[in-house]
Amino acid sequence: MSLERLRAAKALLPPQGRVADVGAGDGDLARMLAADHAFSHVIATEAAEGPFARLRRACGDDRSIELRFGQGLAPLLGETLDGIAILGMGAGTILEILEDHREHQGAVFVLGPMQHAPTLRRGLAASGLAIVDERLALEAGRVYELIAVRAAECPAMSWLDLQLGPVLRKRRPPGFGLLCEQRLRPLRARLAAGRSDPGLLANIRAIEEEYDAARGT
Repeated sequence: MSLERLRAAKALLPPQGRVADVGAGDGDLARMLAADHAFSHVIATEAAEGPFARLRRACGDDRSIELRFGQGLAPLLGETLDGIAILGMGAGTILEILEDHREHQGAVFVLGPMQHAPTLRRGLAASGLAIVDERLALEAGRVYELIAVRAAECPAMSWLDLQLGPVLRKRRPPGFGLLCEQRLRPLRARLAAGRSDPGLLANIRAIEEEYDAARGT
């Protein structure tokens, strides 16, 4: 995972306390967090033997990271945590993991979907998780969305909120225009292929207006 995404994820986590990285991969985020001594406890998990062995090798003898084996949030059962990161997975997998989020009522969950962020946002609303912050990370001409949520009543989100993020729409950070372009590309392809529906043109125009506003035109 790129340094930009790791930094964005860290910025969304609480600035100190007890944190966990679920599906930690090579442990890049866990090692970044452990190097910041404001975090009193860092846990990294993996759910399969091969990835867990790779995680163990990557973390080496770093005793500031506790490694745990298991699926989803199960390895964290009984822990009081301030923040939990779930990065580099599909929206469906993230939503499955979050089915057990009520075991960690006080935690901020930082989510980094590889794709289908609108689907993730829709699922969050149905799961009783409210978006509290969002970031963008640019990597190789593509923008990735990172979303921080916590257990709370979720305000209603419009179609544009689902597509572009309610916080991102307000802040319009660097990369927001590229995000608009990424959302427009499949919509325009459907239009060009003649697979139009009553709301397609309206949706394209709505994102184009957001894009123009971000560019100050």
